[in-house]
Parts: sequence; structure tokens; C-alpha cells
Amino acid sequence: MITISGLTKYFDGVCAVNHVSLEILEGTMFGLLGTNGAGKTTLLRMLAGIIEADSGEIRIDGEEDPFSPQCKKNLFYLPDDPYYFPNASIQVMLDFYKKQYPELDADSVRYMAESLNLDMNRPVRTFSKGMKRQAFLILALCSRTKYLFCDEVLDGLDPIAAEIMKNLFRQEMKARDFTILVASHKLRDLEDICGNIAILHKGGVVTAGDFRERAENVRKFQCVFPLEADLDSLRQHPSVVRLHEDARFITLVTRGKAEEIRNALEELDPIFLGEVPLSLEETFIAEMEGAGYDIRKVLQ
Repeated sequence: MITISGLTKYFDGVCAVNHVSLEILEGTMFGLLGTNGAGKTTLLRMLAGIIEADSGEIRIDGEEDPFSPQCKKNLFYLPDDPYYFPNASIQVMLDFYKKQYPELDADSVRYMAESLNLDMNRPVRTFSKGMKRQAFLILALCSRTKYLFCDEVLDGLDPIAAEIMKNLFRQEMKARDFTILVASHKLRDLEDICGNIAILHKGGVVTAGDFRERAENVRKFQCVFPLEADLDSLRQHPSVVRLHEDARFITLVTRGKAEEIRNALEELDPIFLGEVPLSLEETFIAEMEGAGYDIRKVLQ
């Protein structure tokens, strides 16, 4: 388990990570969501023992020092732009990583590379962006570490390549005790693979948790009311997060108990009242607006 308490980091007087506290349970895939500059990469680099925090605490399986050999051997950090030697092939990088991670499964690397039509002996520099990401993800997964930290690993991939990589994550998590922390600036990259997601904004955590569970309390209704209906009472209702009017056709996003909200709507004698499915992104938006944040600045 990873426990982060009050983690803070400054660069030249600018606060990149601001008192972040999170708990990442074993055997889960945890997402860090935020725009560029939100603090995701800095947080990952501190967890990976690449840079030191100015204050706060990181505990990985009880170990307080992420720079310790014990922590280092249990984690693999996959940056947005992985380094490789000039003219290196997957085979060359496999041999290099094998020295850092003795349990790296070379046979699995070769099998996965063949399955994805990646030439083990072709220079990585000649690969497309998607092929490079797949190659290094294979190396990361086959290193057999307990933890994997990924930074924007799905960015810029076409839908097919992105789904292939997500399936690699899923298969590896089913096969063994494995915990993944993945950062992205796109909610859609995370929503179907991460059980828990934390939103970072200006270095701090805005909100975190299982948003699929929270979605149970956030609902979306579409209604048509008579002309004489008092919509002001609806606009001011404490459960209404957002209300959009298109003539007399009203769309509402609400938070709270469904029965109470339906009763409030039915008191206005709607001509039509229906509940429609709410996407995870809309749940995020409701959470953020409820916390007083401009969602366009956080999820743009």
C-alpha cells in the first residue's frame, strides 16, 4: 500500500505539489487526473524516488524512503517520453532493464512483442509513437515489479492502440498482485480502467475516490413543465447542481436522494419527466461544480 501525507514540492518558488495526501490500496489501478501543470508528473517522480519532496511523507509498504533499494526494486516508473539508447532495439533495452530488475520475464517480453507485431531487433527510434509506448509498456509489465507508475502512457494513441494497452493492464492485474498508478489529462483515458481517481489542480488534490460509487447520488433528469410552473424554486433547490433551459425543455443534474428530488420535480406537475444515464465525466463535473471549481480549468 502507498500512503502519501502532506507531500509538497517547490521549484524556484512555484508550488508544483501542494500538501497532497492520498492512499493507494494494493491490487488497484489508481488514476491521477489533471491538466498539464497540475502536479501529476512531479508527484509521480517523488513517488518513484527521482526527486525529493520539500515536506511531507511517502510510505510504500511501510518504507518511508522512496530512494531505498527496497522501494526501487518494487517499482517501475514509465515516463511520458521513455529514454532509450541511440539505435537501441527492444532487445537491447530488455537486456538493460534485466540488470535493474532481475525478475524481468524476457520470454513474456518476446511473446507480447510478437503478438503486437513489434520487431525485437528493430531500432526503437524508427517506431511510431504508439509502437514506442507499447514497447515500453511491455518492458514495464514484464519487469514483475509490485508497483507501476505511468505518466500519460495513453496520450496521443489511436483508439485501437489505447485499447490494446488497457487490455495489457487488465491482464497483468488479473495474473498477479499488482498496483498501477497512472496519470493523464484526459478523463476518458482513465474512466474504464481506474477504480479510484484523484483530480489534481494547481498542485493540490481537489477530490478523490471511487466516482462510480458517487454516481449513485448524482442524477440527470429531463423535464417539460407547464408554462405556469415556478422554475425559480427549481433553480434554487439545494439538490440542483446545474439547470439548462431550452424553451420549456429542462435538463437538470442533481445530487442527493433520488426520491426527494423526484418529489420536488413532481410537485411542479411536469408534462414529461425522465431520468437519463449520467456519464462519469458528468459526475466529475457535478463534483467539481459542487466544490466551487470552474470545471473548464480542471478538465480542459
